[in-house]
Parts: sequence; structure tokens; C-alpha cells
Amino acid sequence: MGKQYISTAIVGDAHQSDILDVCVSKKYTVTCSADGSLKFWSNSSSDRALETKVFVDKFGLHHVSLFETSDFLLIGTVSFSGKFYLYKMSDQLAAVDDLPAELKNEKSSFWALKFMKDLEEDNNVLAITMASGETQIYNLQGETLTYTATTSSTDKSFATSVDLDPTFKRMAVGHQNGNVYIYDLEYLKPLYEFQSYGLKKATSSSSLSTVRCVRFSPGGTLLAVARDSGAYGTIFLYDVKYGEVIGTLTNASHSSNVGIGGFAHNSWCMSVSFNEDGTLLASGGLDDTIRIWSTSTRTKEANLVVSKSDVDDEALSHANQLDNATCCALSFIPRGLVAGEGDNDGLVIVGFDRVVRWFREAGGV
Repeated sequence: MGKQYISTAIVGDAHQSDILDVCVSKKYTVTCSADGSLKFWSNSSSDRALETKVFVDKFGLHHVSLFETSDFLLIGTVSFSGKFYLYKMSDQLAAVDDLPAELKNEKSSFWALKFMKDLEEDNNVLAITMASGETQIYNLQGETLTYTATTSSTDKSFATSVDLDPTFKRMAVGHQNGNVYIYDLEYLKPLYEFQSYGLKKATSSSSLSTVRCVRFSPGGTLLAVARDSGAYGTIFLYDVKYGEVIGTLTNASHSSNVGIGGFAHNSWCMSVSFNEDGTLLASGGLDDTIRIWSTSTRTKEANLVVSKSDVDDEALSHANQLDNATCCALSFIPRGLVAGEGDNDGLVIVGFDRVVRWFREAGGV
């Protein structure tokens, strides 16, 4: 392990319930929670002051995705009621109510979502998964969404995670049964299927290998997949060009020749994130551990054991001891985005303990 990460800011009791997702824009760290609210934390203040918040849905929010331009920030989020919500932040935060009929369909139950900014043309995209196993695609012009298509996969397992690659125009969708599909984004043609090799229930064909997170590397050459393996968490790396397994990230091994059976976390791995140049992958699990991996050697570069004692006593007094896992979602922060942190990689994590924690790589700034 060649890297060290230090804490830069902590906000305890940041939400009234579990914090389930986090995204980073130029100005804000945006969190969503089971308390039904979105909160916007300033990236320019050392204490990450709360800039604004909005209550969205009484059933709670579990996923959030951002689309940023020079003029405004779009925030998409999904609630446990299965509804999709869209907000626009320019001078102030406002709801975008003019949505396509497909996104307002009360019979649809949405889950994970992802915006993609086209690198060459103005062909921006929103992908949103459904409990039926399908994924819907929308074109984004300004703040206007237009329905484009729905995947025709025969896999009806709950679609739990999605990511988009703007370089090769591809989409990855992970399912509850452990399978992952790579689609050509233009025609929604399935290119590859990555099946789970995880545990199966003896009493049925259902899987104990739920896909928790799928993420393309910058440049779109790699796909990282976080899956359950019973009570443990695994991370697979795939070569997207050839549709092959590169290997797994294994905590117990210091060799690049990792085995299929290795575990990345001692509990479910809920989230993975590539850094800006794709050389590192961060993973967070319900074992209260953040691990930083080299994508070239597939070995561990850093290990952060998150302590619940880093939060002040007042915040801890509001916590429920049954909901105290420290990492449910994480994201690398682009270098140079936060003042005073130089060109070091930053990291933000959120969890069931209702705390937002920021870190950066140790070293000169």
C-alpha cells in the first residue's frame, strides 16, 4: 500500500435518516437521503457548509445523478415510491415539472439513474433503470428530456445499477441476479453479458450476487462491477472492448494474479468510483472500510477504516445504533476542485450513520 488519505471535513447528523447516495459538481457535493431530501454542500468552504436543501418525497430518496453545464446544474433523483424527480440549479433551485409522459407513468417503478454529457455532439442522455429489469433512455436538450427507447433484454431481474460511457457510447446495466449487460447506446444493441459466478440459493434460482454498482473508467476501457457474494463484497474488472474478465480485486492478495473466489470487502460493497485519470478505483463497503486500488496492478494502494468516533457527541446522540454503517456510497472528487487541496485526489463518502466525510490524498498541496 503506497498511499495515505487524511480527513478534511466531517458533517455529522447531515440528514435525518440514512444517506444513500452522493455526487459532486464544481460547486456542490450533493447528497440524497431516506429522509426524502436533497442537500447541497459547498465545495468552496473548508467546513463544507450547507448551501441549500429541498424536501422531495416522503418515501425517501436513494439515487441521485448530476448534469452540469456552464449555465446550470440538473439534479435527477429517484424515490422509494419509484418516482423520478428533476431539479435545476442556476441562481436558485427549482423543480422541473415538464417531464415526458414515460417518466410520469405511475405504473413504472424507477430505481437507478445516470446522466451522460456527449463529448462531441449535443446528444446528452439520461438512462434510468426499472424494477421490471428494463432501462429507459432519454435525450437531453437543455433541461428538456425526450423519451428515446427502452431496452429489450429478456432478463426481467430487477435492474439495480447503471452507468454510461461517453467515449464509446455504451451503457452498462447491473441486475439483482448478478448479471451485467453492455449495450451499444445508439441502437440499444446488447454487446456483452457478464454473468455472476456468485452464490445461489439452494431453494430457488435467485441469486445472492446482487450487483450493487457498475462504473466505467474514464475513457471507457474498463468496467468495475461491485457484487454481493453471500455476505461478502466482490469487485470484478472487465475489459469493455473485448468483453473479457480482467480479474477481481482481492483484499487478502498482494499479487496481480487474483482469483475468482477472492473478496474485496468483508461485507457488501455498495459503491465504486474511478479517479479522474482512471488509475485508481475506490470501493466502500458495509464493513466500514474504504479501499483504494490500482487498476493496472489490481492491488490495494490504501485502506481507510472509518471510525464512528470522528463525529461529535451531539451528532452521535441522534444516531440509531442499528443504522451505523459508514459507507453506502462514495465518489472521487476531481483534482483541483476544492480550494487548498492542490492536485491531490479527493474522496467523499456517505452512509447509514447520516454522516458526510471528505478525504484527500496525503502529500504536498
